[in-house]
Amino acid sequence: MEGKKTHRALIVIGLAIFLFSLNSAFAFDKLFVVANQKSLDLAKDFLTSLNNESIPLSIVLDQYDKVKKEKYIVVLGGAKGPASVEDLIKQILTREEIQSANQAGGKLFIKENVFEQGQVFIVFTGADETVAAEARKKSRSTWWALFSKWFELETSLPMAY
Repeated sequence: MEGKKTHRALIVIGLAIFLFSLNSAFAFDKLFVVANQKSLDLAKDFLTSLNNESIPLSIVLDQYDKVKKEKYIVVLGGAKGPASVEDLIKQILTREEIQSANQAGGKLFIKENVFEQGQVFIVFTGADETVAAEARKKSRSTWWALFSKWFELETSLPMAY
């Protein structure tokens, strides 16, 4: 009787390990979007389009350090001061890159392996949230190509930004 209980326990443990490994094998990456409320409001069409393409999203409005271990991160930059993403941007971009982003039209930066190996940050920056949103719109073909690759999307479909 004791042998049957041990055998059943081993089967249950083996099944649990198998099911866990299946879950891991089919785990999908998420796109983490770091923003303040104003930049998030300006990105409604962008976020709706990503959602319509079934890109799994996680919106981070505070505690930005939580994304440092994630694989794919988009930073919707903008103004300095309270509720801005400035502190995170200073950890990702060089001082020269930050200065160049304050030009008219803003700028897109793609940074790899910032905090973790295999990690990619897409940073839209500018003097304020509106300019950062302009940078996002101008660079659609660049970031859309990355999203298509990361999330295996059909590249021929039109998409709002």
